Amino acid sequence: MKRVLQIIHSEVADVSVVSKFFQKKHQSSTIFYKNLHFLKKKDIDRFDLFIFHGGKQSANSKSKAILYEYKFLNYIIKKNKSIVGICLGAQLIAKIYGSKISKSKNKLFECGYKKNLKKNNKVFKNDLSFLQFHTEGITYNKNMDVLAEGILYEVDSFKIKRKNIYGFQFHPEVTSNSIKRWHDIVKIKYPYIDNLNKIMKDFNKHQNKNYNWFQNFLLNLLK
Repeated sequence: MKRVLQIIHSEVADVSVVSKFFQKKHQSSTIFYKNLHFLKKKDIDRFDLFIFHGGKQSANSKSKAILYEYKFLNYIIKKNKSIVGICLGAQLIAKIYGSKISKSKNKLFECGYKKNLKKNNKVFKNDLSFLQFHTEGITYNKNMDVLAEGILYEVDSFKIKRKNIYGFQFHPEVTSNSIKRWHDIVKIKYPYIDNLNKIMKDFNKHQNKNYNWFQNFLLNLLK
């Protein structure tokens, strides 16, 4: 049995789907990012896979919690741990390796299901559409292999070379409750974002395939 630690950036984050991926074979725990400093090195070392979830914070933040999260990430990278970053989590990883995290030229909020513009790799064997929900994106750096390109941004998915570290700007883990909550938060500031009814229709169309893909991907990391 392997151990998984999920790092969340909202106290109401819904990680129920990802937790279910591991319940039969592995043990999954969750921690709020502001509490990472409570973990001792011996506790950290017991985990095999770390999943950094999304959040409204910026990877460019100078807050004590985000700066400590970078310190935490650098530690587990040196320990050669398996790491997966989703949205903000992917941005944190990418920045450590040299990427810039910034808004698009026209400062658009990318929201809605978009076709995965995959490149030739083993991670994405089939055509999939994932939920995009972010205002900042990732630039290419020489330490990454780009697995999928973005529409508004240069990089949508990547693997760090010679490491078992992956980043996904999109949300393969999203639930219907998450979508409704996120949409309610941003719809006033960004009135042009995809209509909620359309997003939910796309969720029902694509998400089971996405769950299957993400579960297989994560479980393969633990083999």
